[in-house]
Amino acid sequence: MIFLSQNGVSATSNAVIAVFLAALTALSIIGLIVCLCRFTDSDGQVKNTAVAFLLIFGAGFAVRLIFALCVRGYRDDYALFTGMFNHLKNYGLSGYYNGDASVVLYPTVYFIYLIFGGLSNVTGFSQYGLGTQFMIKLPLIIADLLAAFAVYKIAKRYFNKRVGLALCAFVCVCPIFFIGSSLWCTPITFTVMFACFGCYCLAQKKYIGTIALMTAAAFSSKEGIYLFPVTCVFCAYHFVKAIANIRRGKPQGVSILADDYRAAVTVPVGFIASLVGAYVLGLFAIASYSYNPFTYIYQFLLAPLVDWKYFTFNGLSVYAIFNQNGSVPSARFPSWLFVCIFIAIIVAVVCVVYFSKRNRATMVMLAAYALYTMQSYYPGSTAIGFQSVFIVLIAAYALVRDKRLLTVLFVSGIAYVINSVTTLGAAGYLNNLSDYNFGTEQILLTGAMSAVPIACSVVTVLAHLYFTVVTVSVGMTGQKKMLEHREGILPAIKEYFSVKRVR
Repeated sequence: MIFLSQNGVSATSNAVIAVFLAALTALSIIGLIVCLCRFTDSDGQVKNTAVAFLLIFGAGFAVRLIFALCVRGYRDDYALFTGMFNHLKNYGLSGYYNGDASVVLYPTVYFIYLIFGGLSNVTGFSQYGLGTQFMIKLPLIIADLLAAFAVYKIAKRYFNKRVGLALCAFVCVCPIFFIGSSLWCTPITFTVMFACFGCYCLAQKKYIGTIALMTAAAFSSKEGIYLFPVTCVFCAYHFVKAIANIRRGKPQGVSILADDYRAAVTVPVGFIASLVGAYVLGLFAIASYSYNPFTYIYQFLLAPLVDWKYFTFNGLSVYAIFNQNGSVPSARFPSWLFVCIFIAIIVAVVCVVYFSKRNRATMVMLAAYALYTMQSYYPGSTAIGFQSVFIVLIAAYALVRDKRLLTVLFVSGIAYVINSVTTLGAAGYLNNLSDYNFGTEQILLTGAMSAVPIACSVVTVLAHLYFTVVTVSVGMTGQKKMLEHREGILPAIKEYFSVKRVR
C-alpha cells in the first residue's frame, strides 16, 4: 500500500486500491450478517468486553491510519485543513473567517483543529508533509471511532451487548464508514459523529443533549442542517405533550422534572442554549465578517443550502441519472423554493409517521430517511455527501431491528464506495503525491466515466424508493422483518435473503 501511494497516478494502483476496498466491503457485510444471525437471540453476555473493544478499535484505528498516511485525500477538502493550519501559524486566531463558508472550516471543526493545528506547529510536524497529514487525519479517525462507540451504546441498550460489538466492529472496518475520514478527508466525519450521539440522546429522550449535538452537527458541515427538521418535530411534539400533562397533573416544585413533564423545561432550555452557543461562536467571527453574529449564523446554516454551483458534483442523486452531473443551474432556477419544498416534504413525512406511532426508535429511522432524501434529491450534493447517511442508518437498525434497513445500507453503501473511490481515482488522488506531480486528471466524471455516477445514482435512488416503503411499513404499521437465529455462513446468508412475512 505504501508503494502504491508513491507510485504516481496510475490505473494499476487505483484499481488495486479500489478492488481491495470493494473486497473489504463485501467481507465486512458478510461478517455482519453472520454475527447478527448468531447473536440476535443470545443473552448478549461478553466475557471480556475490554479485550473485545481493544481488538475492534485497534483494527479500526489501524486500517484508517494506513489509508490516512497512504492517501492524502481529495485535494480541495484537504486544502481546507492545511489552509487553517497555515493561517493559525501566520496570523493566529484573527481574520480566519472571510464571509465565504465554502473556503473555511465550519466553526465546530475549527475549534477542534485549533488543538491539533497548534500541536502541529509547536512540535514541528507542520514542517513535513506527512506530519501535517497525520495531524489532519488523526481527529477524523478519532471522530470515526467515537461514532462507532455511539452505535455500540445504542445497540447494547436496544439489542444486546454482542450485537452492539458486532455493529461497532462493522463500522470500524467497513470502507463504507471510513472513506470520508481516511481517504477523502472531509469535515462531514464530525457531522456524522455528532449526529450519531445526537440519535443516542434522542432515543434516551434527553432533549438538551439532542438539540446541542444536532446544533454541533449543523456547525460542522452543511449536511448537518438536514437533521434539524427531524429534531424540531421530535422536540416540539414532546414539548406540547409535556405541557398537556402539566395541565392535567399540576406538578409542584421539582416534580416538574419527572419524565412526563420535563420536556416542557428542557426543550426550551436546549434551544435557547444552542442559540446562545451559536451566538458566542458568532462573536468570535465578528472581526472577520465585520457583521453581527446572526449574519454569521446565516452564512453557515442557510446560505449553503441555496448557494450551489452545480447540479451535483460527482454525487449520487437523481440529477446524475439525467446526466446533469456538474451542470450549471439556470439563473432562474428557484433555489429557495426548491429547498423550502423539500424541507416541507421531510417535515410532513416525519410528522405523519412519528405521530402515528410516537416511537423514538422510529424517529431515528426518520432521521436517516431525511438525510437520505436530501442527499438523493438535493441539487448541491457531492460524491462524499452520502457519508452522513450511513452511520445514522446503522443506528436506526440498532433501534428498529428490521433487516430491510440493512438492505438499504448495503446497496447504497456499495454504490457509494464505488462512486467515491472512482472519483478519487479519476482525479489522481488515490496516492500521497504532491500537487505539482499531477497531470491533467479528470476531477469531474464526464464522458465514459460519467457512467459510474449514473449507474450508482440509479442504485441509490431505487434504494431510496425501497427505503420509503420500509419507512411507511415500519412507521405506520409497526410491522418488521427481523433476522432469526442461525449458525454458520450459508445459513445466515440464506436467512438474510429469505422472503418472509412482516410481523
